[in-house]
Amino acid sequence: MRAEAQAHVDTINDALALLRRFLDWDRALRRLDELNARVEDQALWSDPKAAQEVMRERRRLDEAISATRAIQSELSDTAELIEMAEAEG
Repeated sequence: MRAEAQAHVDTINDALALLRRFLDWDRALRRLDELNARVEDQALWSDPKAAQEVMRERRRLDEAISATRAIQSELSDTAELIEMAEAEG
């Protein structure tokens, strides 16, 4: 059972690594920080079209980053549960 569970965990880890490469993870995190800073700038809101574009990109990046982090968290939790289950027999 352990080998099968570990194989699934490894497969999900590989998929997460691929997703992070696709997102260009470090760049995506930096870009989200930049967009968050722009949202704080009151000058942005004087141009509704530009504000809408910034918010659209910000929302897309935030959703992708949040989803990736949620998958990683669920994977970690699942791996811990597997270890606990094996310890309990």
